[in-house]
Amino acid sequence: MKEKIGEQYIRLDLLSFEQAEMVLNYQKDHKEMKFGDIAVYLGFLDKDQIGNSIKE
Repeated sequence: MKEKIGEQYIRLDLLSFEQAEMVLNYQKDHKEMKFGDIAVYLGFLDKDQIGNSIKE
C-alpha cells in the first residue's frame, strides 16, 4: 500500500502525529486544499520543506 503524505511527513520528522491530525481535520472542511498547503497555512511547514522533501 502506498504511504500517505501525512505519514511521509511524520516519518521524516517534519510533522508530529498531532499536527498531521490537525491538518486532516482542517482538510475535512477545505477539501480543495492539498495536505501540504494546509500544513503551511497552519504554520507547521514552510514551502521549502514541501518542495524539497516530498512531491505531492
